[in-house]
Order: sequence, then C-alpha cells, then structure tokens
Amino acid sequence: MRATTTLYASGICLLAAAMAAGTRNHSWFEARTSGAATLTLNGPAEFGSVVEPDAAGRFVLTLGAESRTGAVLFTRPALSRPEPGVYQLASDAPGAVRALVVTGPPTRPTGAFSARGGTLTITASRDDFIAGHFDIDAAGYEAADPEDEGKTLRVRGTFTAAPGR
Repeated sequence: MRATTTLYASGICLLAAAMAAGTRNHSWFEARTSGAATLTLNGPAEFGSVVEPDAAGRFVLTLGAESRTGAVLFTRPALSRPEPGVYQLASDAPGAVRALVVTGPPTRPTGAFSARGGTLTITASRDDFIAGHFDIDAAGYEAADPEDEGKTLRVRGTFTAAPGR
C-alpha cells in the first residue's frame, strides 16, 4: 500500500501544481491538523475537471498545491462541478468523494494521508467560484517512518476556490 500511496501522492502533487499555475481569480484555503502532525495549512484553492485516458474523468478540488506546509486534494468520479450540499468522504465506496492530505512542501512531502471518513460541504458553487468547508479523518504515514501506515490525521478547514487552467 505504501508504494501505491506514494505514487498517488506524487501524481496528485504534480496535477495540483499544474492546476495552480493557471489560477485567474483570488482563491484561498486554510486548515488545521491534529494527530500525527499539528499544522496550519493555507494557500490558493483551484478546481477543474481532469479527463483521463480510457476513463470518464474526475472533478478535482486542489487546496494549497504550492504550499510549504501541505495540500489537500479532493477528487470525485464525475466531470461536473459539485452542487451545494454535503458529500461523504470515503476511500473505497464506488462514486464517493476521495481526499488526500499531503503534509510538507510539494517537492519534499513529509507525509501522505488518505481520507477514511469525513465530509466535504459545498456552500456555494458557480462556474467561476466554489466555497465550502471540510472535516477529514485520514490515515497514512509520515516520510520519516513510511513503514507505519497507521498514523491518523484530522483536518478541518474552509476554502474559496477559483477555476484552474
């Protein structure tokens, strides 16, 4: 699982950085973590759809792609922007919204944690703007001890996101 998580985290960081490069509007997010790491995460917030070869594509909400403290990535198996509402986070349910939290800077992550529960609440959703808040219960590992994949992390935050390019 560690290799899969590492590969997933690396790919997501690259995707997030690409999306961040095209931000047109002011956007932000702020989150606090507890558990395996106590951090304040903040930075820009972007959203968009990603079409995958031989797949239907995904909607992606990227928070803090270039942040030195960490990033949060939400993916949903649909190309459409989510409407206002509460979305359950899960790592194994078909059609569920998934979340990945990467601590540390994108060039040298200090940990990777996948949501095993929680919620993403969208309070406003337009073509040029998405706002909301989230509460994530995640498990994963820290880079200093990658063999211990049972570390837990709680992440709570809020965001206002603009479309990425």
